[in-house]
Amino acid sequence: MTKAPKEAQKTKPVVLVTGASGNIGNDLCTALKSEYTVIGLDIRSCEAADDSHECDLTARDSIKLTLHKIRDKYGPKIAAIIHLAAYFDFSGQSHPLYQKLNIEGTQILLEELQDFEVERFIYSSTMLVHEPTVPGQKINENTPLNPGWAYPRSKAGAEDAIKDHHGDIPYT
Repeated sequence: MTKAPKEAQKTKPVVLVTGASGNIGNDLCTALKSEYTVIGLDIRSCEAADDSHECDLTARDSIKLTLHKIRDKYGPKIAAIIHLAAYFDFSGQSHPLYQKLNIEGTQILLEELQDFEVERFIYSSTMLVHEPTVPGQKINENTPLNPGWAYPRSKAGAEDAIKDHHGDIPYT
């Protein structure tokens, strides 16, 4: 569902947003559209993106096919990938999607992006991956990691997957 004119798409840098149909993804797509050609990837379409692809980020074939379509339409250069897609539930219990989507999906996405020219892979993690501190003590990048339950453990696992599988793609 391409909405922007083809000329604009070719002159503006391309940004991919995973989890684009979620609240944060939708707002981010809207905010970026004036400066970038925004391509949304999610299990359902994202109206706020310039172009949206329904993609199952737990399935290599779906990721591979989606990236092939994007390369055919926009070429191999991607200014940024903003990876918001993740599974979360409020139970605090383990769920198979924590592993399959949050960790393995991130790994597969990075592996399938290796033939693209990606300027930056931006991952949205959580401060919950850090060891708890006392009230008033700030958490920063140097705070030890010690996620205490299923969701932050999966986010820490995704961070490890990024470190292990980013190849030449710079990441944040």
